[in-house]
Amino acid sequence: MKNSLPLLILIFGWVNTNAPLTLQENDSVNHREISSKKFDANSWQYFLQHLAVVDSPVVDYRGKPIGYQEKSAGIIPYDVGKTDLQQCADALMRLRAEYLFGQKRYEEIGFHFTSGQYYTWNEYCKGIRPLPAGNSIRFVNTTAAAKNHESLRKYLDIVYTYAGTISLAKELKPANEFEIGTIVIHPGSPGHCFIIIDEANRNGKKFFKLAEGYTPAQSIYVLRNIYQKDKSPWYELERGKIETASYTFEDYSLKKFE
Repeated sequence: MKNSLPLLILIFGWVNTNAPLTLQENDSVNHREISSKKFDANSWQYFLQHLAVVDSPVVDYRGKPIGYQEKSAGIIPYDVGKTDLQQCADALMRLRAEYLFGQKRYEEIGFHFTSGQYYTWNEYCKGIRPLPAGNSIRFVNTTAAAKNHESLRKYLDIVYTYAGTISLAKELKPANEFEIGTIVIHPGSPGHCFIIIDEANRNGKKFFKLAEGYTPAQSIYVLRNIYQKDKSPWYELERGKIETASYTFEDYSLKKFE
């Protein structure tokens, strides 16, 4: 949802989120009536299902709680960073990069810039850095970086600076239905997007749990269902207008990473 490209400040931390997902009991449909789909422990879908969720306020990049806490059913405790970078599309790229990092699939970590260039973490570690060049980007050689989580975070902040919903929508694959891993995206400046992180079934009806980032840069969080509070944080999704606690999607595409 970025309108401009701020300067980088590359000082960040990391929280491991590969723990079982937990939410407050009064924030969920009766768990005894819901059985989530099961996936292989190394899969993208399993990673999304098992993201840690903690009962903490959504904070912005300055560490201050945002005003509209009602949209959140819990935060996914990855760091936000110190600058206004990790917004909506960035949050989904963060999740994907953390998954690939955890799987040691380092060569697959790469994203397109809005200008079209594809930039990988491997290139970052080799010392290759992008610089603005008019309406495009040029790359220069600098000092190489270690292949560790600290350098991944610094790489991602560069990606956040030059990418957004427009570039993400172009590089994602089409999705045909709502399921774990499906991204609902409206590309633009600003645009918006969310990702389905869990799917459940009750009495023949499908329910979905959604996660997103927002602007200004703030915690990645699970969306509360403010329209059907008895089902929150689960949503029933179908084609047509989608209203969440933070956004109304009317013109959008269904996409996925894999």
